[in-house]
Amino acid sequence: MLGMRPRDAAWLPLILWSLACGGATAPSVAPGPTANAPDATAAAPGDAEGDGKAETPSDKPASAAAVSDADVTAILQLVVDDPELDQYLHLGEPGRFPLQISGERLPSGLKLVKATEPVKVVDGPKSKKDAVLAITEIDVQGDKATVRYRYDIEGIRGNVTLAKLGHGWELKNSRLVEH
Repeated sequence: MLGMRPRDAAWLPLILWSLACGGATAPSVAPGPTANAPDATAAAPGDAEGDGKAETPSDKPASAAAVSDADVTAILQLVVDDPELDQYLHLGEPGRFPLQISGERLPSGLKLVKATEPVKVVDGPKSKKDAVLAITEIDVQGDKATVRYRYDIEGIRGNVTLAKLGHGWELKNSRLVEH
């Protein structure tokens, strides 16, 4: 301890104990993205402010990225089966059956059924006179989900909230607004 100041000598037992126990260890890394994967909290390329709002590589929002396609399918099946929506679908009218659905964030290979027929996934309504149920948002946060949609041919917008219980997803609230 030659040449050490008294306050530095107080740290010596801690330093020696740390070295004897193997020294500092590298932090453990949880399974997930590789070291070469971009950090979602880092600034996005071209993000001069560095506000950390980098977009994820997926076209799904971060909340939906961790949700399985089976969950999204179950959620959307409940939406198309919603009795509040049924009164506006008018599936007996020409051009409305089978039900057509669109949305940017629909899982690939989505299979839904409405009135015993498979729902057709289409690119989107080309005009407000097309009978296409447009899913505008799917937001899943743990065991809660919100789906927003519009059905332009009937001039309605809908907001559905769901919850995942022990037996699966359940529709909790449905609100339709004519616009």
